[in-house]
Amino acid sequence: MEKRFEYRGDLAVTPLAEILATIHRYRVPGVVRVSRDGRQRLIYLENGLVIFAATNERELSLGPYLLRRRLLTPEMGREAARRVREGLRLGQILLEMGVLDEPALREAVSGQIREILWGAFDWESGEVVFDIGERRSGEVIRIDLSIPEVILEGIRRAKDVRRLVQRLGHATTVLEQAPGALLSLFSAAERAYYERVDGRTALQPLCSKGPGAAAENARILYAFFCLGLIRKGAAPGAKRIRYHTSGGSLGS
Repeated sequence: MEKRFEYRGDLAVTPLAEILATIHRYRVPGVVRVSRDGRQRLIYLENGLVIFAATNERELSLGPYLLRRRLLTPEMGREAARRVREGLRLGQILLEMGVLDEPALREAVSGQIREILWGAFDWESGEVVFDIGERRSGEVIRIDLSIPEVILEGIRRAKDVRRLVQRLGHATTVLEQAPGALLSLFSAAERAYYERVDGRTALQPLCSKGPGAAAENARILYAFFCLGLIRKGAAPGAKRIRYHTSGGSLGS
């Protein structure tokens, strides 16, 4: 029997951004399976790229996605669903019905894939299994985003900033630079902020010195951390951090 190679993780312990960063270091193709409560999201990797994402969550399938964006009327949706039950693929049906043309269909499927992908970054619990070597075949539409780009965008879109802050440490945790080429993914203002990570300034005051509000600065620092651009140094003691935003406070 052929031996199956896989990597396992627990989202309750390690967020998806860090798991993807670890997988990326191996630079091998495969599929990341994120599962909880019977729901599953699949993220397909190839040559350092995320090429596709899929899910068994019906509300995230193409039909509901098009309905939410008013690209498909309920009447059209019912007719398309009837024809899907006859064994046809939804994309082909929409082309035949004249609802979408080829460019619009590609754009819609690409948007749906991204919605599945970004939403996975908000899962705070679940099992992650990376099946090494498994490949996606038969799909014409791919998103072809570099894994570091996906990690950065997933962090930018993540709803719970508090969890990111907790991963960085406590108020007195000191961060230091670990220079790398991935700094080019960030804006000029964010690269200038990176220079403030000096190995002496503690996390809480560092979060007040960035280009945005403290919570958003913490998000940028966490992205630096996931992408291997900064690391945690020793910090004497521990102190709770609270960031006040218009929607309440964030703490670690």
